[in-house]
Formats: sequence, structure tokens, C-alpha cells
Amino acid sequence: MIVDWIYNHPTWLWGNILVWGSVVVACLGLAVFHRFVHVDVRRAHNDLAGFSIAIISVVYAVLLAFIAVATWEAFAAADTIAQTEAGDIGNLYRDTRGFPPDLGGRMRVELRRYLGLVINEEWPVQQRGEVPDAAWAPLVRLHEELVRFQPQSLGESVLEAEFLRSLNELYKTRTARLIAVRGHVPGVVWWIIAIGGAITTAFTYLFGFHSFRMHLTMTAAVAASLSLVVVLIVALDWPYRGAVSVSPDAYVEVERSLADAAGATQ
Repeated sequence: MIVDWIYNHPTWLWGNILVWGSVVVACLGLAVFHRFVHVDVRRAHNDLAGFSIAIISVVYAVLLAFIAVATWEAFAAADTIAQTEAGDIGNLYRDTRGFPPDLGGRMRVELRRYLGLVINEEWPVQQRGEVPDAAWAPLVRLHEELVRFQPQSLGESVLEAEFLRSLNELYKTRTARLIAVRGHVPGVVWWIIAIGGAITTAFTYLFGFHSFRMHLTMTAAVAASLSLVVVLIVALDWPYRGAVSVSPDAYVEVERSLADAAGATQ
């Protein structure tokens, strides 16, 4: 499948293939068009062609920019989700210090297990474009430990309620991350991008240049510019997949801080 090939290879590789492939196809199309439509016919309509391509290119540029911005915002939102989830884990871990030692110790074990599963098992699965489920079990066990707890004082009741609220926030951010794993630009949008790019590039064929090399250069520049934006959209399309993706650095940093805290208490 072409999507798997793209996200399993470096961005520079498939990006170069896409850009140079677009340039070659555009220039070959111009060469064929140049043989069938005489340059003098096109030169006589340069003004009209320039006016038409200005309208088409502006409309397509606005559309492409809108898609690129939306894709970047989705990518940034996925990064924020990951950082929030990592922060929720750290907050819960610190809150366990208020519970009785045995219960707090079991809770911390489940939180460390959850963190390790997210980093070592779930993240590689996400990078393949699949929705992971390995880390649900520690969360379920953590929840069970909490609901079995019987507060013996007002302070413990407040702590239990606050811990439950934070745990629900962790559930929420985890669910948002798993949803974002599948989030990408719909297929119909890709058809619009492809057709719009082809029309915009093909309109450059209608100009009549004294120099065919200059005409080739202009067409190649238009094709390269449009395909570079498409490369950006493709790279950011799946926020947790491929070389350009959200990293687990926030979780790794929390895991390191928890290990340091555990060592300091020993």
C-alpha cells in the first residue's frame, strides 16, 4: 500500500520523489502540448491566459493553504494531547503519596507499568498507523485499586475524589490520543488537491513564450511549489505516524522524573 510505503521511509526520500515526479510529469505534459498547439496561437492569448491563471491559482492557493494550516493544527493538537497525558501520569504518581503506603505503592507500580507500555509498546504500534490497546490493563487495575479504597478521614476522602478526577482526565486524554492516531485528511480532499494542482499546472501551458526553455522553467517552478506544500500536508497528515510525527519524549521525561523521585525516597 502506498501510504505504508510513504510513512515507512524517510521524508526526504518520498518527498524528493513526489516533487521531482511532479516536475517531470508537468514538463512532459508541456512538451506534448507544445507540439500540438502552436506557440503563436498561445502568444496571442497571453493576457487572457494570465488573467485566468491568476484567478485559478489564487483559489487553489487559498484552498491548499487552508488544508495545510488545518493539518498543522491537528498535528499540534496531537502533540498537546501527548504532553497533557504525560503530565496527568506525573500528577497521579505524585498524588499516590497521600494514600496508605501499601495502596500507594501498588498504584505507583501500575502507573509506571502504564508509562512503560505507552513508550515501548504503544508508540511503535501508533507509528504503523494502528490503534494500540496494550496500556488499558494497568489503568483498569489502578481504577480498581481506587474504588476499593475506603477513606478513613476527610482528608483521604478529598484525596480520593481529586485522584478520581485526575484519573478521569487521564482516560480522556488517552482516548483523545487513540482517536488522533486514526485522524487524517479525508480521501475526497486528496482528490481535490490532485485535480486542483493538475489544473493549475496545466494552465501554464496556455502561455506563449519566445523561449521554450523559459516556459519549461516556469512550469517546473509551479509544479515544484505546489508539490512542496503537498509534501508538508502528507508529512503532517498522520500525527503519530512516520518520520515527522509526535514523539514520546514527554512520556520519557516523566518516566525519568519518576525514577529520580523513587530513587530520592529510598
